[in-house]
Amino acid sequence: MEAGFQARQCCPLCRAEDNATLCELAFDEPPMATFLDAFYHGSIPAQALRGHSYRVVRCRRCGFIYQDPILDDNGMQALYQDWIDNARSLRKKQTAKAKLFRQYAGQIQSLIRLLPGDPGQMRVLEFGMGWGYWSRMAQAHGLDVTGYELAGERRDYARAMGVKVVSELPPPGAHYDCLYANQVFEHLPDPAASLRELCARLAPGGLVYIRVPDGRGIGARLARRGWSPELDAIHPLEHINCFTRKTLIELAAGEGLKPLNPPLRLHWGSLLSGLRREISDRYLTTHVVFRREP
Repeated sequence: MEAGFQARQCCPLCRAEDNATLCELAFDEPPMATFLDAFYHGSIPAQALRGHSYRVVRCRRCGFIYQDPILDDNGMQALYQDWIDNARSLRKKQTAKAKLFRQYAGQIQSLIRLLPGDPGQMRVLEFGMGWGYWSRMAQAHGLDVTGYELAGERRDYARAMGVKVVSELPPPGAHYDCLYANQVFEHLPDPAASLRELCARLAPGGLVYIRVPDGRGIGARLARRGWSPELDAIHPLEHINCFTRKTLIELAAGEGLKPLNPPLRLHWGSLLSGLRREISDRYLTTHVVFRREP
């Protein structure tokens, strides 16, 4: 089946049908064609994007920034299974620096401090597990982890490394005490519907951790300089939703989720930098822990 595009009939956040164009570039003309050819290593067939445009819009009601149109189901399947180099993606994980795994460990330790009971009693779903490296780190901390992933190659790899893996969510019910989604919601055609599906499997009082690229200032930068490759929060084809902390909290509020402040991590040896990090984590960043009210 050929990849195609589909219009988004309304804002993914507030469902309003009125938006304003911030940026529009043809996929098959420079500079966009040059960027896509380099980033995807020439794997996108020339005809797949011909006649279509990368268009970034802002909702006139709520201010949310998103891409419209987006790839249709066939296009999304082609993007994530064929156009993205899975071997290269896996090598990035296999050769990652220790900093990445320290970050994973810090996230998990913060979640453990916010969850009641012993780690072995905590049921965690990693939504969009990828190759399973976060899930393996969570297992090492004693958590009962399940990884959800649609890509068969990634599921097989994670399963071979000892991760409990599923390709379908269980029926609604209190299956999980914590839902973890790192760099996932920016990719989803309907993030509100996806979050609703996830929360239907969350125990009362459970936690939801969402991390997405930070879209602060994207609108102003588009108005001032136009699109450029460093604007990762609106990466063409992939990052179809551009969140700020405010819009991420608004998304979660629709499912009765309230943001939590992470546990303090201040140390005398790095007090100033620690204070900057704590202020950022509480008021600026787009990685947020939410609690579902009992």
